[in-house]
Amino acid sequence: MRGHPLLLLLLPLFLAGCGARPDETPPFVGVVRPSGGAVAKGQEAVVEGYAFDDTGVKSVRAGGTEVLPAEERGKKLVRFRFKVKAPRSGEVRLTITAEDQAGQTRSRELVLVLDQAPPKIELERVEAKEGRLLIVGVARDDVEVDRVVVRYGKTYSRLNLPRGKAVRFYVEVPAERATVIAVDAVGQRTEVVARALTKP
Repeated sequence: MRGHPLLLLLLPLFLAGCGARPDETPPFVGVVRPSGGAVAKGQEAVVEGYAFDDTGVKSVRAGGTEVLPAEERGKKLVRFRFKVKAPRSGEVRLTITAEDQAGQTRSRELVLVLDQAPPKIELERVEAKEGRLLIVGVARDDVEVDRVVVRYGKTYSRLNLPRGKAVRFYVEVPAERATVIAVDAVGQRTEVVARALTKP
């Protein structure tokens, strides 16, 4: 069956129009560091992130200052990195804005929170039985507990736990004594020695 002559003439124009769709989506902006937005007093916080756009990212600005390296400009997926001074108290807010080749922009607010105190560890239950030690407790931090590690002898065992302000843990190790270590998002750490308090 032959196609209609008029349709055959219009088809190439229709296909060309489909391929030339305008870019209607602004770039996406993501921040991967610092973890939880926490920074330590007296330190420079390193901010790392990325931006993505189908037509290419033209610019990334932080607080109005360009932070996208020249060699990254125009790529669909770009990475940026810059430093900012930690606040003396409270928090500091910083706006990160990405712009694509079509001039469309998207902004993301980054909140940096000052983490002044190391995490705290509460041991709720410690029991020894047949050469093994059962430890139950919780690690707390004002901003975020990044990880909990148990050390016994020369072994360091990182517990598979989610991050958060209050992280509960339950662990059993082949020892009569162990050290529980909690580390927060800026690297501050607290250690508590766990010995058997009760013997069932």
